[in-house]
Amino acid sequence: DFISNAEVLGLNVLDSASGLLGTWTALPVLGSAFGAGAGVVAVTAVDAVRGAVDAGKRSRNDDEHSEYRPGDFTRGLIQAAAEATQKGAKMRGKQGGQGNVIDWAVGATSNNAEYISGNKARLGAAGAGGGGFIVGMALGGPIGAVIGGVVATAVSGATIETVDNHVRGGRDQKN
Repeated sequence: DFISNAEVLGLNVLDSASGLLGTWTALPVLGSAFGAGAGVVAVTAVDAVRGAVDAGKRSRNDDEHSEYRPGDFTRGLIQAAAEATQKGAKMRGKQGGQGNVIDWAVGATSNNAEYISGNKARLGAAGAGGGGFIVGMALGGPIGAVIGGVVATAVSGATIETVDNHVRGGRDQKN
């Protein structure tokens, strides 16, 4: 929990490190155009693993903050699929009973939309950090890459949050 909550200069250490590392490792393989998106993939992958482990803990009726036990990830994949199926069935108006693949797809799509909506600043910052990393690398080599990535992550994340809060504030005032 310490590492996942640690911040330096207002940036989450795990998000920034995984985003920049994803960009750095993808550049030689994918090139600069897709390399910047690798930061978003890396942040999403870290969240997916965390989510699966938390779902595994729920499947054994334990608190999400409890210690990891072997098998939590695998149990979590099954639990997350079952929860998505139940959610999809409920969204489609089903009362109890077994869900099907369509229910799972509806529930999983809804979960993905909620994840993206709730994490748009983090994901946008990871993508911008990848772009800043590439520009920094071109202008200043490896040190420039790190500086460019960190600055782009900080500025874009703060900007997205500010705009989102402004838009949500305006929407709340109209209702």
